[in-house]
Amino acid sequence: MKKLFLVGSPRSGTTLLQTILATQMRLYTLKETHFFRHLHRWRPVRWLDRARLDPAKVETAFRFIADNNQLEGSHDWSCVRGLGGAVSLFDTMLSTEATIRGHEGWLEKTPEHMFFMDEIRAHIDGARFVHILRDGPDVVASLYDAFNKYPDHWGWLGDLDRMVTLYNRYVRVSEANRGKGDTFIVRYDDLVTGRVETLDRLAAFVGLDPGSLSLDDVSSWRGDIVRPDEAWKVRSETGVVDTRGTKFRNLFDESSRARILSRITDTADIPSG
Repeated sequence: MKKLFLVGSPRSGTTLLQTILATQMRLYTLKETHFFRHLHRWRPVRWLDRARLDPAKVETAFRFIADNNQLEGSHDWSCVRGLGGAVSLFDTMLSTEATIRGHEGWLEKTPEHMFFMDEIRAHIDGARFVHILRDGPDVVASLYDAFNKYPDHWGWLGDLDRMVTLYNRYVRVSEANRGKGDTFIVRYDDLVTGRVETLDRLAAFVGLDPGSLSLDDVSSWRGDIVRPDEAWKVRSETGVVDTRGTKFRNLFDESSRARILSRITDTADIPSG
């Protein structure tokens, strides 16, 4: 059973890569679960989770998955008490749904699960992680655009400095995990240009033959992986759309661009792999 976690900064292309992998690998996938954030207590008292999880948080974490996805199996989380049991049931839930559908594995995509990778490694045998890495200026521009168009969802971003800080935080974790056997980094540039070398190396990482992954007949999103309140993920175009550099040039004046570039982490030396 393949068990893949797709992680990366919000607005970096995670939905596009999820669509490609789930479609071409015949993996069960679902809408973002935010499972570990829902499962845990607020950070200052998170240490309490080591002894016993908050039953209300357990209910929230599993109920969110059940309410937002068409699950076909029967899943009971009423007896879950500890972290190991909760993560094991999460694994079992996704594996059961994949098996029912005749799939070889599952793909879970929630950007912030990047910060729970050690926890996932400890409780899910065979878990593998695909990171997507997009140039910082483009990510900040996309975050800024979403912040202005959908403030009810993205208002927490606050301002440009917080957007830059958020991106830099994700990059630090990707850098820390780079080179680990269970981790593969995909550069967004390689993805949208369909770079064969990168797609073939990614295919090998997930257990496929060279040539198994491509941009042929793939759109940038699928209706079954987008919630109704995630309008920013929906595009009218068919196929993969390359928007690199466009928003950064159009949304910011020269001063703002300079400010972002002075603080953003340069990832040019981090290749796919």
